[in-house]
Amino acid sequence: MRKRPNRNKRIDAPHVRFYDWLLTSPAYLSLSCPARAVLIEITRLYKGGNNGQLGLSVRRASERCHIARGTAQRAFIELQERGFIDCMIKGAFSRKALHATEWRLTWWTCDVTGELPSKTFMSWGRGKQNAVSKYPVAVSNQSQRAA
Repeated sequence: MRKRPNRNKRIDAPHVRFYDWLLTSPAYLSLSCPARAVLIEITRLYKGGNNGQLGLSVRRASERCHIARGTAQRAFIELQERGFIDCMIKGAFSRKALHATEWRLTWWTCDVTGELPSKTFMSWGRGKQNAVSKYPVAVSNQSQRAA
């Protein structure tokens, strides 16, 4: 007799998780496709205990995402401006051993400093909202006469 596979067994395969609240945020929806691809590549490096030590260079990101280096550089800037990532240690070619820039994902606790998640991207764009509506309110003649 053949043995049936145990369907209740939990498989902890490596994966990347993006929550719906992150994917529906105005900051995420405003990202360019290259920035979204770079965000996925940075998130792939997170193993549950290394946030703040996610080493990814512009050169490596451009290779992984099949984009030009200038496009990858703009994607990193875009992700920082929107508040998805923070630079922890700037990489450099000047060292004897090459060192990639190390990043922190802002929706997880930083494992280097212990800093709580800032989720800066969730407040992105709020300062740009107009308090007064751009559209004039239609007022009927009757309401003007009553006043």
